[in-house]
Amino acid sequence: MSEVHENAAAGATPAEIDPQSEDSQAIAEETPRQRLRLLYEKGEPVKFIAHQDEFRVWERALRRANLPLLYKQGFNPQPHIVFASPLGVGITGVNEPIDIILSPPLPVDEVRERIVAKLPPGVHLHALSEIPLKAPALQNLLIGADYTILLYTDPGELESAAIDEAIAHFLAQGEIWRERERKGERYTYNLRPLIFELQNQGYDAEREEHRILLRVQQRVGATGRPDEVVAALGLDNHARTLRRDRIYYADQPDDAAIFAAYPVIEQSAISAPKPPRHKDHRNKHRDHTTPASPAPKGRSISERAGDEFI
Repeated sequence: MSEVHENAAAGATPAEIDPQSEDSQAIAEETPRQRLRLLYEKGEPVKFIAHQDEFRVWERALRRANLPLLYKQGFNPQPHIVFASPLGVGITGVNEPIDIILSPPLPVDEVRERIVAKLPPGVHLHALSEIPLKAPALQNLLIGADYTILLYTDPGELESAAIDEAIAHFLAQGEIWRERERKGERYTYNLRPLIFELQNQGYDAEREEHRILLRVQQRVGATGRPDEVVAALGLDNHARTLRRDRIYYADQPDDAAIFAAYPVIEQSAISAPKPPRHKDHRNKHRDHTTPASPAPKGRSISERAGDEFI
């Protein structure tokens, strides 16, 4: 009897077997799997949590629901929980998709009931369905998104005409340069081509809020961000909510038809040109027949560390 079958006969579960072994990988491949897509709402109570915290919220909720999450193999196994497009801090979402993988499968209605019972305040499950295991990853299908910018003001504090003027000025420009940070490095990009629609939808006196419709491109390396739009409009000082209402996908005919009216903006088209590198002419007149002297040797780590105790 093979080691795999011996473990199975002894009642060992895949989680109890070394995840690095060939046996565990064989078990993972043989175990039936189920891919589920969840559509949920990220509401106001949790809008200021970062994406990593939101991942933990879902991981804990699914574990407390006692669902058989399938974990990835590796030194630090992670559950198969994939977000289509993580929301930034301070941004809410109406229908945000997540894909999870269970092993073994469970009835969809049962999974829905278990999840709803364990979700924290501010997170609401709208829909859950089973999809093919080999379905394309949502991240690769993104083409755009719609947002609502809500500005909370007292009557007369901010005139609609001022918003109209700011929007008209924004749309009239060909370049609106903004800065972002990726992996600790700052870079500059042109925000304007990523904004397809920007409309003032008026003031709701009862709710005391201005509403602005925003439609952006959302593709890898070229995504319009609503917080950057608010800042470029000069409206950053007002209390606000940024809400993502809809995500558009390339494989959905209705979505593709809507975005066929807009150009596809590549990352290279919005990236700021890099400044030219200036050549070093300091050694231009050096006599190259004489070998250069070696660079002075730097101080060791121990020597530098000793400075603290002088």
